[in-house]
Amino acid sequence: MKKTLAAVAVLGAFASSAFAADVTLYGRIDTGLYFNDWESTSAAGVKDEGTDWSMKSGNSTTSRVGIKGSEEISENLTVGFVLETQLWGDTGNAFVDGFNRESTLWVKSDFGTLWAGRISSIWSDGGSNGLWANYVPFTTGNSVGMGTNFMQIGGRTSNRLSYRSPTFAGFTVYADYSFGEDGDENKTTTNRPVALALNYANGPFGAALAFQYVNEDTGTDPGDPEDEYDVGLGLSYDFGVAQVLFGANYYQNANSVGTVVGSGDSFLLNAGTFDELKGYALSLGTKVPAWGGTWTVGVGYTDGEDDATDGKLEYTGYNGAIMYEYPLSKRTNVYGGVGYTKVDADGQGYDKMEYESTSAMLGLVHKF
Repeated sequence: MKKTLAAVAVLGAFASSAFAADVTLYGRIDTGLYFNDWESTSAAGVKDEGTDWSMKSGNSTTSRVGIKGSEEISENLTVGFVLETQLWGDTGNAFVDGFNRESTLWVKSDFGTLWAGRISSIWSDGGSNGLWANYVPFTTGNSVGMGTNFMQIGGRTSNRLSYRSPTFAGFTVYADYSFGEDGDENKTTTNRPVALALNYANGPFGAALAFQYVNEDTGTDPGDPEDEYDVGLGLSYDFGVAQVLFGANYYQNANSVGTVVGSGDSFLLNAGTFDELKGYALSLGTKVPAWGGTWTVGVGYTDGEDDATDGKLEYTGYNGAIMYEYPLSKRTNVYGGVGYTKVDADGQGYDKMEYESTSAMLGLVHKF
């Protein structure tokens, strides 16, 4: 409670000074109804199923609130900041772990823009410098479309430097490096991801090639942790009547993959702790303007395995989804969508695991 009150006080202080400086209070609230009919079989062979009806915050996009501002120091130098936290519109919760979505100070000059602080990787679909949302039909927060959730992409980390170059002949360079968590910065006791990407945009055509390397925490496997490598390719083309989006991802030595396989309750398949997951994911989709709104259709596929010497797990996943968004105004839109997801896995030492669901959502988004 004390943290929440302190955060609200900070927001109030910034809002009161908005007329004296270039400071903006912004956000969005997405609240809707969510239906999910699912069944699963765990690694221990336990079967479970259910039909869930709920009110949900962030069906189509994550609800959030933030403050941002900037100051032009000179003609070629601008300094700014972003402070953003997740908001749960259905319960009113906010400021869990403070400004957990982004907390950055940035500098923009003729040499590009540099962010410092807590920020998503360039190898992600969110944040001030993430580029992957340009190449997938559904982003991570979408409830019916798996989007990048089948892929192994970068997440938010603290103590990160993130850079975007000026654009030359359509080409833009992205780079980032995370020092790791507080107290263990630049030590072997924390994960230190680094990423590099090249993005190209020319009229309706876009393309990106990205690489990520994670120098893994030795605590993951004190004997011999395997560092992670990821490669991503994105393509898009806007035909006017429809935009086509394609994404491909290859990963090696991952500890978990999106929401497909891992060791936490948020994963579709929970089969233990991993250090050598290898595989690929594909995403294909389109956005079609129609009837004053936009249809988004997408399919995703993933195939992977555990390469560890003490056992092997193979898994596959499929997803298909369709969503329609209609703007009631420049800041408010309604949406509805349905999706189907199936993931299965089997291997040495495990019973066959399965997860299958059919989901639907209906809601309203207001941006401010």
